[in-house]
Amino acid sequence: MRLTDFSFTLRGGAGCVCVGLLLMSALGCDPPSDDQPGEAPAAYTAPTGNVVSRIGEPLAADATLRQVLEHPDSLQRIERVAQILQRSGPEDLESLTYEFENATLERGDFEYGLFGHWWARFDPKAAFYYTDTHLRMDSPRVVLSVVRSWAQQDPVGALESKMLNNTASHMPAIREELTDTFVVGWFEAGDAAGGEEALVDWILSQQDVEGIQRAFKAYARMRVLRDGDQETLDWIKQRPYEPEVNRLLLAGALSVIAHQNPKLASEWMIVAQNDGVDTRTFIPRIARSWAHHDPRAALDWVMTTQDNAERTNAILGVARRWARRDESGMADWLATVKGWLWTDSLRIQAIRAHVLNHRYRVDWPTLIQRANAIEELTNRNRMLGYLLQSWLVVDTEAGSAWLDENPDVLPEADLERAQKVSPQKRANILATMNGG
Repeated sequence: MRLTDFSFTLRGGAGCVCVGLLLMSALGCDPPSDDQPGEAPAAYTAPTGNVVSRIGEPLAADATLRQVLEHPDSLQRIERVAQILQRSGPEDLESLTYEFENATLERGDFEYGLFGHWWARFDPKAAFYYTDTHLRMDSPRVVLSVVRSWAQQDPVGALESKMLNNTASHMPAIREELTDTFVVGWFEAGDAAGGEEALVDWILSQQDVEGIQRAFKAYARMRVLRDGDQETLDWIKQRPYEPEVNRLLLAGALSVIAHQNPKLASEWMIVAQNDGVDTRTFIPRIARSWAHHDPRAALDWVMTTQDNAERTNAILGVARRWARRDESGMADWLATVKGWLWTDSLRIQAIRAHVLNHRYRVDWPTLIQRANAIEELTNRNRMLGYLLQSWLVVDTEAGSAWLDENPDVLPEADLERAQKVSPQKRANILATMNGG
């Protein structure tokens, strides 16, 4: 029986489920942060002594699962649930299920993910059916936890069951995470089901390009975590796969590596070009990852690349992340550059981010001044119209007074449109102002 006989096609929608946090939380680990540039700090050693982060009274050493699940402190619950599950076997399933079903917790809480992961270690089909049927609508996180555990033990069995196909069809919002989780679990399985070569064969059997790209990115990420940046890149270069497969592997690896080692990622893009690799999409991928922790450096690098659609996409990606992470720093930098058409997208992103971050409670004349630095006329007038329209909703009297003093701020037709606002848009602005 060939592995390629089994596949599930995962198209569309991206969700925001972080299954990997389940066990990390239970074990007291923190995920890596994108917001820590520079040298890595010294290894963190947990302080000894009294617990300083706790809600409620400490759980008794002999607390029952019911008492644990009723406790108000989520960290204590997760810690104790993990301990209970480690000491429980299949014979305890019925009792454990009863307690979890009757607990007054949100069904997507980490404790349910731990329960599903534990159950899947000895009966993944039953665990998957239960979580997919009873808990799916509350939180797909639990389903994904089961999928990872199943893939760690028997990835081919999971594919043969065809159960993943139904979830991919009925839960489009988690298709991306389903692929990612399954690849991660299979990679963690080591030599099970033919090892990594079998995993690559399965990835290549997927029926859509997006699914293959997603899977290879997860696979490359796991290799980077296990083997290191340079070692993974060297391995990809030496693989005897078809050029398109190597390209997908390299694209996934560089996206991951650029988070922590952007210099190496940018250097290897040149290596890839010299090797004849099709590096389209590589610049935006590297730039987006780099911009998570150092958007200014990412932008400086992007501007050294060829002026084309790929560079434009990279600039937009950097702008979105920079505006979200440090919109004031982005604005300060933009104030120092003038006459550059390519900065228009950054100015637009920064102004919109400022308005939304401050819930429309902003210095409107200053923002209008910033909008006037937009080079392209249509973009400039569109942003000025957006600002004036918002200002007239937020403070009609002040906005109208400013317009009386600055009647030539916009062409007549654009000014007319700015002074009209739909009831829905007005309601949205006012709701945002009031915290809605």
